[in-house]
Amino acid sequence: MLNLQHTVVVVLRSGGDFAFRDVELIVRHINGKWQSTTRPRIICLWDKASMNYDLGNFEIVPLSNDYPKWWSRMMLYSPEMEQYRPFLYIDLDTVVVKSLEHIFELVKEPSMFIPLEDFYQQGQLATGLAWIPVNSEKIKGIWKAWQKQGVAPGRMDKFLRTAVKPDMFWQQLTSTVYDFKPKPSGVLSQLPDDANLVCFHGHPRIFQAAEASISLQWVKNYVYQRTFLNTV
Repeated sequence: MLNLQHTVVVVLRSGGDFAFRDVELIVRHINGKWQSTTRPRIICLWDKASMNYDLGNFEIVPLSNDYPKWWSRMMLYSPEMEQYRPFLYIDLDTVVVKSLEHIFELVKEPSMFIPLEDFYQQGQLATGLAWIPVNSEKIKGIWKAWQKQGVAPGRMDKFLRTAVKPDMFWQQLTSTVYDFKPKPSGVLSQLPDDANLVCFHGHPRIFQAAEASISLQWVKNYVYQRTFLNTV
């Protein structure tokens, strides 16, 4: 796709499983594996920020809500985020194996809303990786539905499934996005050669998997080595 600068957005909400080290980890791998001289713009929405900060390798933008858990990510669909669209949202518990440029290249029609397909529920939307288009009626429709509902029991994915129909799933565009917990094998013990992203989507988180006694070497390499070795 044509774009002078690619924008990536992550979200950090305090009080949960994630900390600033998760942001630093994914930013290091996004920047470290990026090949083009035109660098990506990486934005972290953070609830502890009181103003915008440019840290050089990424920017911090205040997460302007106090919604609990995953609901904090509803800011992605807010009108206040229109200034940053289009952008690629990526969960913090995602391993970036190869350059995100390969993911951006899959977006041939930037006006599409492209989330993940749930790894366990065929045909159902999941939000670990999402292309959020600019000036989109679908994104406006999500926000309008959210204004009517607000925080409710259940997961954010379930709400989005009732509010919007995706134009396409990432899995229809590529086979390089992998599930860390594929059924029935338990966990991804070996890293596929063609993997671009690995979605942990739940426990164990990336640092938990790297630090546990049963941790996998490829996860350790990803977390603790500057140069990521594709080994098991």
